[in-house]
Amino acid sequence: AIEINFQQHNNLKTNNIFLSLGVTIFYMMKIQSSFFAITIGVLASTEAFAPSSNIKFSTQLRAEIGETGVSFENVAREWRCKYSPGPSGGPGDSESLKACQALLDEYLPKLKALPKAQITRQVCGGCLDFKVSITQPLEEHGSWAEANYEPLESEFMEKLKAIDGTSLHETQEITFESL
Repeated sequence: AIEINFQQHNNLKTNNIFLSLGVTIFYMMKIQSSFFAITIGVLASTEAFAPSSNIKFSTQLRAEIGETGVSFENVAREWRCKYSPGPSGGPGDSESLKACQALLDEYLPKLKALPKAQITRQVCGGCLDFKVSITQPLEEHGSWAEANYEPLESEFMEKLKAIDGTSLHETQEITFESL
């Protein structure tokens, strides 16, 4: 028998070889830890199984907010401010927006170096919002949160506050989930 732990080997596909002696598959599930194991008793060659990218299993941490049904795997740290419009009254010629973007460009390599981080920028031309979201899986985000998001957050926010024409400088931690 061969035991396959999906935390180590998460892709299996049977190929077109028919096993004349048969294959017996037993599924065992340990519900509390979401651990899946499949014990495969193979009475013929193990060549009947080949790696595939068609099947994906997540072993990522999930959390739920009480009993609301709101569950998530990712958390984002958001840095935001209001920028001032340009002489035209919009964002297209805003010096403060241009300076916010230059600051983000300066920090982008450092932010992308955070473990499993995905960086997004949101700009609203109507309400004049400039936002940067750093999204990570729970485990990686927890490590950064324990360090109070230092040193990146305090440096970035200090420089953001120094940009003429910006106001309402804030940070926020939020869940971030693709549905």
